[in-house]
Amino acid sequence: MPLLTLADILWGVILTIWVGIVTLYISKIISKYTSVYVARKAIHMLGGGVVAVVSPFVFTSPLVPIIASYTLMTYLIVRRIKDGIMGWFQEKDNYGEIFYTFSYGTLLLIMWVIDGNYWSTKDVFIPLLPILYMSFGDGVTGIIRNYVYKRRVKGFWGSVGMAIVCIPLGYYLFGLYGAISGIIATVVEALPLVDDNLSIPFISFLFLYSVIKLF
Repeated sequence: MPLLTLADILWGVILTIWVGIVTLYISKIISKYTSVYVARKAIHMLGGGVVAVVSPFVFTSPLVPIIASYTLMTYLIVRRIKDGIMGWFQEKDNYGEIFYTFSYGTLLLIMWVIDGNYWSTKDVFIPLLPILYMSFGDGVTGIIRNYVYKRRVKGFWGSVGMAIVCIPLGYYLFGLYGAISGIIATVVEALPLVDDNLSIPFISFLFLYSVIKLF
């Protein structure tokens, strides 16, 4: 199976444009009527989350999503340094969007290095499920907390929202192991030790890979 096809390039362009629209326009409207925090979570879900859902069905390999993730990460870093933050979704001392794009591409790359054929099997969801947790689970959690607590704070109801999204999703894709990974993602998100965009994807990926591929 080829690493790159014309269809891959076309889908890469389409999805890049979509992420650009979400980031530069849709999230700006959301921020205007809600908050910067909700706008960030909207980008996670509508941008990265949507791409994660469709990627295994439209790309012949993880090459384009990996390149796109690192390219976007580089753009966000350079933009911060050169022009400052994009205030409708970025915050001065919060680098979550950079960690998000790093985790996104790195999980896909790590799995590719381990198993060069994973993209054409159900194993494609070993790295993608943690990305979905990071995108939709954490996204829903953040929005709930924004409206329940009126500020950015870890709280019970946010964790409930995370569990409601992650546990059924994990069970649907990988049965009991997937459900456990959803619980792990929920617990990890509630711990204020490391940025969620690093801890959620990498720890849940480590668990999934270990129980599915090593045992």
